[in-house]
Amino acid sequence: MMKSHISIAIVLLSLNPAYSMARDFSLGAGGFLSTSPYDAKRDDYSVWPVINYDDDTWYIQGDDAGRYLINDDVNELKIKAFYYDLSYKSKHGHGEAMRSLNNRESTVMSGMSYQRTTFLGAFHVQLAGDVLNNSQGVMANFAYLNLVQIGLLSLIPEIGVNWANAQQTRYYYGISAQESRRSGLNQYDPSANVTPYVSLTADYKLTSHWDTYASARTDFLPATVRNSPMVSQNETYAFSVGINYSF
Repeated sequence: MMKSHISIAIVLLSLNPAYSMARDFSLGAGGFLSTSPYDAKRDDYSVWPVINYDDDTWYIQGDDAGRYLINDDVNELKIKAFYYDLSYKSKHGHGEAMRSLNNRESTVMSGMSYQRTTFLGAFHVQLAGDVLNNSQGVMANFAYLNLVQIGLLSLIPEIGVNWANAQQTRYYYGISAQESRRSGLNQYDPSANVTPYVSLTADYKLTSHWDTYASARTDFLPATVRNSPMVSQNETYAFSVGINYSF
């Protein structure tokens, strides 16, 4: 699971280039809450500034930044880097066994994404790898999203799947032989996994410069993840609220 640091103005622009709210530069603040898949401290709260910038060549969308290789009304091809914030801190584990495991660190992923906008909505694919060598993993995403406009309210439903290769899955959910001996938990060597998710984002245009948003997302953890001795949840949830000022 990964929190979504929403960049509403640019999301709306990519789905509907005629949407008048979208501008080249906006600043805002967002509050984020996500639940942990681990048998550990359940919730992670944070408040972050949100920066959105887009000059049709370079862009920043919250915790995602990169360069457009193709950018028109239909096709959007990017080379990008983004923050992948899943982590586990052993000090937050429930019980001595969980506190005996190694930490799992968040990382930075880099790769490419492509989005095609049609009359049915937008179809998005992405492939990225860990550039900090924390997991040495690779992830892919396929998603469908759409824009529903109701006056000043914009709704963006999304459904998708995230694929993570064996290295990524083992780093975040596996238990090594050494950890097993130290903690007493069973050794676990998972393979790749596919995690489906759904999300809904709502944005309301307050004025010509201000908009506010809220989003909710559920990730449905697959058996490969649920069977890890580290994991105690079947789903994870992420919520965000915020406000943006467009210049």
